[in-house]
Amino acid sequence: MNPELFERYALAHSRNSRPGAAARRGALLAALLLGISACHDAGEEPAQEPTGAISGGIDLYSGIPQDGIVLGEPSAPITLVEFSDLRCSHCRDYALEVLPAILERHVRTKQVKLVFRNLAFFGPSSVQAARMAAAVGMQGRLWDFVDRFFRIQAREGAPITDELLLRAASEVPGVDAEQAMAQRDSAEVVQQLDAARAEAAALQIRGVPALFLSREGESPRRLRLTSMSPEPISQAIEQLLIEPRPPG
Repeated sequence: MNPELFERYALAHSRNSRPGAAARRGALLAALLLGISACHDAGEEPAQEPTGAISGGIDLYSGIPQDGIVLGEPSAPITLVEFSDLRCSHCRDYALEVLPAILERHVRTKQVKLVFRNLAFFGPSSVQAARMAAAVGMQGRLWDFVDRFFRIQAREGAPITDELLLRAASEVPGVDAEQAMAQRDSAEVVQQLDAARAEAAALQIRGVPALFLSREGESPRRLRLTSMSPEPISQAIEQLLIEPRPPG
């Protein structure tokens, strides 16, 4: 495996990392460093600004198996875990600019299954959105909801309200938005978000989006991105597919 594409989870990005230090090493470690900004768990994030009309996405997940937080063929040899916060603009950019290519190249081809781990770094509105996403996931449409929510945010920069969450859910075919609203405080939703927080703590995650690749029985490896491009992820997946497993 090309070591420039990964770092072991124990070396995950810390709270004290500074973008300036990464920039100074950029020429030497261009394929290693996280060249995009990340949203951090340091209080409320500024309100998101609209980025122009973002259309599409209706059929993005059509035909792909979906079960709660998991998207893709259950027997896929590689798992890509995404830690995200629905208030994070960088998570939104990843979902709209990078993820569609990963779906077409690697999820639809049954090479990779995706796992969505929803964190709530930015206060009550993060929790509000995360609970709604998990509740929609109980109807098997979490990924569609997250995509629809991010597209509305990108287009309008609207604040997170119950009205917005209901609207996003109602725009996903087959979802009962009122039922999802009623299930936001269910034990299943609470358990899912608690599990995401526990896993993030174990992996020392301090910023999102955070991506981890793994094969069954192996430790997760944090994927380092150089830009909002699918190419580093595709390259890492392709290398992991052919990498020999360690002995034993």
